[in-house]
Amino acid sequence: MSTVLKRFSLVGVAVALLATGCGTGPAKAGSAAIVGDQAVTLETVQDRTVKVLKKEPAAQQMQDQGKLDGVSRLVLADEITHKIAEAAARRENITVDETKVYDAVQEKGGPVEAAKQSEQDETTIHRRQRDVLVMGELARRNLSTLEVVIDFFQVKDPKEAREKAAEVVADSSKMSRFVQEAPRTTSGQQASATNQRVRVTENPSLVHTMLWGVKPGTVVAFPADEQQSSWMVALVKERNEVSATPGEEDLLERIDPQLLAAFGLRIAQFLTADLNIEVNPRYGVWDPTNAQVVGNAGERAGFVGVATVKNKS
Repeated sequence: MSTVLKRFSLVGVAVALLATGCGTGPAKAGSAAIVGDQAVTLETVQDRTVKVLKKEPAAQQMQDQGKLDGVSRLVLADEITHKIAEAAARRENITVDETKVYDAVQEKGGPVEAAKQSEQDETTIHRRQRDVLVMGELARRNLSTLEVVIDFFQVKDPKEAREKAAEVVADSSKMSRFVQEAPRTTSGQQASATNQRVRVTENPSLVHTMLWGVKPGTVVAFPADEQQSSWMVALVKERNEVSATPGEEDLLERIDPQLLAAFGLRIAQFLTADLNIEVNPRYGVWDPTNAQVVGNAGERAGFVGVATVKNKS
C-alpha cells in the first residue's frame, strides 16, 4: 500500500490516477484543501504542479494525454500529509535535527537529484525529509508498545468488505454475526475473531494499515495482503500502551524503512484525527487509507467509518 512518504514514480501512478473529470460543488475560495483550520491554496498546488511538469518527462506526457489531474492530486496529497505531520509533531513535541535533514538530502545527491521522479522539487525536498524524520520518530515511540484490540473478519470480495463495513458503522451489533459467518481460510482456519489483541511486533504484515491510525469505535476495511486476495474488516475497540517485549531492542533496524514510515504516518493520523480534511471537489476526495487524493469516493483504497452503537429496546 503506497503512502505519500514514498518517492513516487510518476510513470507508476499514471494508471492509478487517471483523470476522471473535475468534480463540482462548493469549496472555500482559493483553497485546494482545508486541513483543520489551515488551507492549502490553489496557487500552491498549481505552482508545484507546473514545477513537476517542467522537470519530469513522465508528468509532461501525462499532461499531453489529458491526465494532468493525477499530478495535481499527488501534489495536493503531499501538502495535506505535510500538515498532518506538522500537527502531529507539535502535539508530540517532536523537534527535528536540521543537520539530519540536510545530510539525508545530500546523501541522495542534493535537492535537485533527490527530488527526481517524485512530486517534490528542490524547494520542497527538505520539507519532505523533515516529515519523514517526524514519522520515523512517531514510529519509534509506538512500535513496541502500541496494542489495539479488534473484532475482525476476512472476506475475498472487496465490494462485500466495504458493504459489510458500512453495515457495522450503521449498527455495530452486526459485527458479531459477521465474525461468526466469516468463511474459513484455505487451510481451514477461521478468518475471524473477537477481542483480538494486535501488536506490530507480532503482526508485521499489518504495520502499514489503518488499524493504527484510528480511534476506538472506528470500522476499517483494507486488503489483507499485497495480492488483495482477501480483505479484512475490523472494528477497533481499544487502543492500549503495553510494555515492550524483551528482545525487541533492534526492531526498528529489522523493519523495512518504508513500512516504518507508513506506520509513523498512521500514528500521525491518529494524533490528528480531530482535524477535518476537506478537499476541493475539482481535485476529488481525501483517501485516508492510502493518504492520497482520489477522483471520487468510489476510488478509495479502503473504508474508514465511525461505528454507531444502537440501544437495545
